[in-house]
Formats: sequence, structure tokens, C-alpha cells
Amino acid sequence: MENIITSMQQDLTDSIDIIHAAFHTYLNNSSDMIFIKDINLTYVAASMPFVRMVDKRSEQDIIGHTDFEIFEDSELAKRYTDDDRKLLSADTDLIHYIEPLTDDHGHPRYSSTSKYILRNAAGKAIGILGISHDVTREYIARQRHQQELQYLFELPEDTYAALFMDIDDWRIIRHHRHANGEHVIEICETLEDFTENAIDCIADPNDAQTIRFYRTLSKEMLLKICNSGTRNISLEYLRRMPNGQNIWVRTDIHFMVDPENSHLCAIWTLRDINSQKQESLNLQIAAERDEMTGLLNRASSTKQIQQTLENDPYEQHALFMIDIDNFKTLNDTLGHQEGDRFLTMLAHTLKKSFRENDIVGRIGGDEFFVLMKNIPSVLVVAEKASTLLGVSQMCCDQYPDLNLTISIGISTYPFNGKNLETLYTQADKALYQAKHKGKNQFVFAKEAAL
Repeated sequence: MENIITSMQQDLTDSIDIIHAAFHTYLNNSSDMIFIKDINLTYVAASMPFVRMVDKRSEQDIIGHTDFEIFEDSELAKRYTDDDRKLLSADTDLIHYIEPLTDDHGHPRYSSTSKYILRNAAGKAIGILGISHDVTREYIARQRHQQELQYLFELPEDTYAALFMDIDDWRIIRHHRHANGEHVIEICETLEDFTENAIDCIADPNDAQTIRFYRTLSKEMLLKICNSGTRNISLEYLRRMPNGQNIWVRTDIHFMVDPENSHLCAIWTLRDINSQKQESLNLQIAAERDEMTGLLNRASSTKQIQQTLENDPYEQHALFMIDIDNFKTLNDTLGHQEGDRFLTMLAHTLKKSFRENDIVGRIGGDEFFVLMKNIPSVLVVAEKASTLLGVSQMCCDQYPDLNLTISIGISTYPFNGKNLETLYTQADKALYQAKHKGKNQFVFAKEAAL
């Protein structure tokens, strides 16, 4: 019998040794941060990831110590200790809760931790087993995701609406809107309705960029954009609002990944930028305009004429060079203020004499130039020049004693030149001829024929 008992005791000892060895092998090879504390919250075992997390070299640097002896951050040590005491007091295990880890060179870290009460055969608590794994990336991603989603329900005053979409599933998950002044944006339940509504609301039919974006909007398009490394898209365009008013808006699209299912998603917001845009446009217009007459200045006229020649190379155009005859007499006799009034009056006449899409500008002093676009024939240009002499004379006749008239030189594209520099030179020569022949008339450059 004694031999049997001795054998059983040896078997039990061997089993315990095996379990002990297996447990320590697991601790040394596990990727989880594992620790065991006794009832007094003193460490009795720890895995290597836990040892490294607390910036120690081996398990022996931890065993026999408390949190206050291991962690340099006393507030963190107190939090861990208080949590363990609450666990024992509540006599209930804690499963998968997020808690902070020691900082990584100033960067916050978080773990998902489960803590289990260890009990003896009689059911009495004798310690705590803790198992954690680092979830810093997932936790921060989830926090950021929640913060971004919260934007849907806390729209700034200048934001009409926000929409959260799942690109992978191609569906609207959530949307939110509020009244911005008198404007309330229509809410769409499907992305097909959303796209159709967006296209219908583009107020400028020449806004090719915005129209093309919404017409080609698809799951594949957004995935391609995001895969290229782009995380944000912005579109500024003139939008027709539900009350019929046209205002400038900006659509911002922010790509994000849903941490729960790894789907690519996007938040769309529609913001009112009308005031800022109008201010910007006014500044742009001011920079392009001649301050006194309100016509295009030399630089902006030149730019627009060059763009026309590049964009419409197969059309015919006519460049008018216009100069006021005897203008110096007006300034010398009645003063520069009256001269400025006459220039402004003549500029208004010129602007009214040509079509809306023709380019009318002031070169400087008493000289103007006009690009008459897409002319059907040189005869039409001659008729326009003759009419211009007549209506301009009505301005000049307000100063009957000064003999004011205008002279006009005209070059045509492409007959007299295929770039602005050549056309300008040819029209200027024709203008000189008009003055040399007696003024108050128009002359075509030599190469053009009626």
C-alpha cells in the first residue's frame, strides 16, 4: 500500500511539474500580456510581453513586487491597484475592457484586458489572472471614427447636410441636415437618388468638372481615388437651392475605414461658402478691371484674347484698336477730371455696342481694344465698325468745340495673324493709317479684304 501511495504522490508531483512547466512555457511564448497577482496584489508570474510593456528585462524584476514598485507613473499604478481591489470586492470577473498602458515615448497606448479571480478548492479568492493585448491602433481608429461620425449630428452653422456612406456596400448608412437660413437640403435614401439630385442642382451648365464628377460617381471610382492615396476631396460649385436661389457651396469628401468591418466609407458634407466665394470673385473682378472705366484691363484682356485664339482656332475673329482723336485737347482745355468722365462714357458705349461674350478692354490712356469673336464675315465687322463710329460720335458731340472723334484699326484672325502679338501689330498699323487718312474712320489691315 505504501508503495502505491508513494507512486501516486510521485505521479501527482510529476503532473504538477508538467503543468508548471507548461504554464511557464506559455508565459514565455505568448504574445499576450499576462500577469498573476496574489490576494495582496503582489505579482507572482508574468509573460514576456508584459515584462517588456513595463520596461523590465525579466520576469524576476516583477515577481514579488506591486504596481507601485514597478510603474514609474504613480497615478497609473494607483489606477491598476484600485481596479484590482474593486474586482475582488465585487467578486466578479471583468471581460474585455479598455485600459491605458504605459506611454510609448509620449504616445498613448491602450489594451483590451480581461481579469479573472483565482480561487482555491474551497472557492476562496486567492489572486487575479490578467490577460491583455495591445489594441492601441484599433482603439484610436475607433475613437477617430466615432469623432468623425459625431460631426454628422453637430453640424457647424455653415453646413447644410452631412452623409455617411459605406462604399464597399454602396449604400447610405446615415445622414443629417439642418436649416441654414432659408435653405433646407433634400435628403436622399439611396446613392442613385443622391447622385441624380446632385446633378440636377448644379446651377452652371458649363461647370464640366462638377458635372463629370457626379455623372461618373461609382463605387469603382471612389475606390480608385482612395487607393491612389487621396483621403480628402473638395468640390466648389454654384448650386441651385430648393427655393430656386443659386449659391456657392463646397462638398467635402473624407475617406475613412470602419474599424468594425474594415469597409471603406466616406463622410460627405455640404457647406455654404457663398460669402467667401463672392468676396473672392469680387477681388478677382477688381484685379481684372480697369479701375476708372470698369472695362477689362490690358493684362486680363490680353489673357482672355489669347485663350480665345487657343480654344477656338478654327473660328474667325476681329481685333479692333480704338483711339480717341484730339483727346489731349480735352484734357488741356477742360482738365483731366472731365477727360476721365469722357473716357468712362465712351467705355460704356463700347461695352453696349458689342456682344456679351466679346472681349472689351482698355489698353491705357485713350486707347481701347476689342476682340469680336466668331465673326461670320469681314462684312459684318465693317458694319460693326461703321455703327461704332456713329454711336461714339454721340459722346464726342457733347464737346462740339474740341473736334473729338475716334479712329479704328482692324485686323482679322487668321488672315492677318494667328497670334495676338501679330494681330495687335497689324491692327495698330491700320489704326495709324486711319489717323493719317484724316481720322474719324476705320481701316482694315492690308491682308483682309471685303
